[in-house]
Amino acid sequence: MPTTPPSLDAATYADLRQAVGDDALPVLLRRFRQQLVDWSVTGEPQVLGAVAHGVIASSGLIGFVRLSRLCAALETACQAGDLEDVRDLARQVLAEKAVAEAETARLMAVG
Repeated sequence: MPTTPPSLDAATYADLRQAVGDDALPVLLRRFRQQLVDWSVTGEPQVLGAVAHGVIASSGLIGFVRLSRLCAALETACQAGDLEDVRDLARQVLAEKAVAEAETARLMAVG
């Protein structure tokens, strides 16, 4: 049975924290959270795929591995024009996006 990767990879997050420092980290987290909050995960496949592309890098940088992978799959489905896959992946991305938003808020609160 395949396992689902955790929403936040602790090692990636720790590496980021060490690389940018405690002063810059809250700024990155706020920007990332705002990126997620502003994204409705709807729209034409071309637009949806372009926005998903932007989330791939930012979520991967912070350590939201599952969100990054889902966004990559969503971008690919959008480019291929596979509307059934786009709908299915958009639902999965929406759920994982909510988890990442909540986790980012928690990280910002604990510092």
